[in-house]
Amino acid sequence: MVSIVPRGDLALDVNEATVLDTVWAAVLPEDVVEHVSVRILRSEIVVGVFAAAMDAERLRVVALDLVTRACEMSPLLRDGIVCRHRSVPDLTL
Repeated sequence: MVSIVPRGDLALDVNEATVLDTVWAAVLPEDVVEHVSVRILRSEIVVGVFAAAMDAERLRVVALDLVTRACEMSPLLRDGIVCRHRSVPDLTL
């Protein structure tokens, strides 16, 4: 899981479907992503990236690279966005 967190007091005026479409548009064939989930919380957007036949460390790298690419290519997510890892136990919904 990767969180997209706005810097400072920026607000993210997006919905889950828009973020999901943006992440899927950033997927490369070598990412071998099977499923993406998006949850918008008050202070962050949490993106879950799932892939089979990939060890956990490689999946963390793929997920962070993918979400970073999505943020860089999206006018809605680009300005002032930082991506960071989230683990499932740390996620408070």
